[in-house]
Amino acid sequence: PIPGFTTGSTDATKTPPVTGTSNCIDNGEASLAIKELRGTKLTSLIGYTLQYNSLDDRRNPTGGTFVEFKQDLAGLGGNSHFVRSTIDMRYYREIADDIVGFVRGQAGNIIGYGGQKLRQTDNFNLGPELVRGFAPGGIGARDTSSLVAGSLTANGLGGTTYFGVTSEVQFPLYGVPKEIGLKGAVFADAGTLFGYRGDTNFTPGHTGTCTLQAPNAQGTCITVDDSHKIRSSVGVSLLWASPLGPIRFDYAFVLSKAKYDQKQAFRFSGGTSF
Repeated sequence: PIPGFTTGSTDATKTPPVTGTSNCIDNGEASLAIKELRGTKLTSLIGYTLQYNSLDDRRNPTGGTFVEFKQDLAGLGGNSHFVRSTIDMRYYREIADDIVGFVRGQAGNIIGYGGQKLRQTDNFNLGPELVRGFAPGGIGARDTSSLVAGSLTANGLGGTTYFGVTSEVQFPLYGVPKEIGLKGAVFADAGTLFGYRGDTNFTPGHTGTCTLQAPNAQGTCITVDDSHKIRSSVGVSLLWASPLGPIRFDYAFVLSKAKYDQKQAFRFSGGTSF
């Protein structure tokens, strides 16, 4: 604890004296699953991509289908051993003049092998890229052991399996010249992320009985809330085909969430094409 900044165990020898019944361990301390990432780790992997693309325009599609399957194998040396597979499918169709609808489906799975537990950074850590209305890394399993000690947050741990669907309708903005490149959109998202397969016991050598975090005590194990609940949202968007690439602003209203998910109504995203 830093006197004058954070609370800590009562200690009259400090200047100024530190008073209170809690300390930095239960005042925002990171999950043990995140602390274990300290140090240097090496991931060596090889992968491939299969893609089908019949879109009429890569930057501003109005019709066609896009399907992409990716698979990576980690374990050619290094500290990580897993097989990661993802698929992304999109279908576009012009509903009326300058009004385009599209649906998207996406899914992924990661499997560890060789008896090695998956680390938090090996997992899928998703948020608005799966369901808009949630913060980055705001969906998935969470370490709730710190909540017992009074922390206000539960660190995200990610997950090994996800799937989601999106439907969206894009339309021109009334009174705005088409040459400016502005469009509006309405959307609905639904999906889930689950399947934490990392460590929960962090005693040395993973032996002995572990203890949960408590006030003024770090603990040696974590409690994981790993909800399979479907998260969903609806919202509106503003899209701009800028000279620097596509830019969009999303505002989403969450319809359903798991208890410890973290929401974020506004999202700004952009990119460029090569």
